[in-house]
Amino acid sequence: MTHSTGENPLEAVLERGRNEGVYPGAVAAIGTKSGLDRVAVVGERDPERGEGMTRETVFDVASLTKPVVTATTALSLVESGIVTLSDDLRRHLPTLDGHRRGGIRLLELLTHSSGFQPYSFSESWQSPTDVLDGLRSRSILETEPGSRNEYSCLNFVYLAEALRQATGCSLAELAKRHVFGPVGMANSCLGPHPDGSNLAATYDHQYRDRILRGEVHDPLGWAMDGESGNAGLFTTIDDLAAFAQAYLAADGTLLSQATTNRLRDDWLPELESRHSLGWRLADETYPAPNWSRTGLGHTGYTGTSLWLDHDRDRFAVLLTNQVYDGKDTGLIRFRERFHAMVAAERFK
Repeated sequence: MTHSTGENPLEAVLERGRNEGVYPGAVAAIGTKSGLDRVAVVGERDPERGEGMTRETVFDVASLTKPVVTATTALSLVESGIVTLSDDLRRHLPTLDGHRRGGIRLLELLTHSSGFQPYSFSESWQSPTDVLDGLRSRSILETEPGSRNEYSCLNFVYLAEALRQATGCSLAELAKRHVFGPVGMANSCLGPHPDGSNLAATYDHQYRDRILRGEVHDPLGWAMDGESGNAGLFTTIDDLAAFAQAYLAADGTLLSQATTNRLRDDWLPELESRHSLGWRLADETYPAPNWSRTGLGHTGYTGTSLWLDHDRDRFAVLLTNQVYDGKDTGLIRFRERFHAMVAAERFK
């Protein structure tokens, strides 16, 4: 079942991915700070029920939560003078006094240079308190903070808790105040999603072995009721496009132009890997070799991605439910092809 948008080269690209078995369905948007250039919709949002993807379909975007919600909120709180990037964790989490990880700075969490292992989870964890207590009892710090860049969801679990403690607000409240409200992201929330209609179904192949409709796919986000900071955002293509436009505009709607300009810098100049604050920087073939090296982007485990190119005033959002079929369907290669075509303006 395919939603038709007429003569649309972008739709043809997405159809190719669907026909290759990369994903059951996809929605994509390309635009500039001034507006949308193209939107395309193909395939199924829920293959078991035979329900077609629509422009209004809500996606669990997994790790896009990191830059869109948690990092943007953190930087907004920096601009408000509530936290600083040089704050260490023990300042906001006194329970970490006496733990080596208490000395990790918010800067190192945002740049994935904390030294934390990539992930940690137990099926016995059923609440935010369970997760934080469980992590505190585990040895998860593998190297000295600042000595390496290794992507870890645990960075954003701790960052989200620091933001909660610094403000006395839930991450959901902070997201509304610093992200959803200013941009007008009316169809976005931190999960679990309250309405089961028009959701892109995912499948948990590791723990629950079943289709998920409105439940957070990420195990930590699931246990923490969407408050984990590393995942849990449910949103639509138009809400993410509005977010991308606001980021490109850098007009103070989200963050000041001064902050946005610094996001295009490499914040790990002494390490081999380049990284911004909560965002990856374009490098080598990622997202494609014709994107500016100051391009900012991120991907999500469920099959999602968002890339911004301030130098060329361009954004690209690709939302799929690839994880429904597992992870070995060729999405990494498809993303590179998609972003190369976007940068070359072959979607018009």
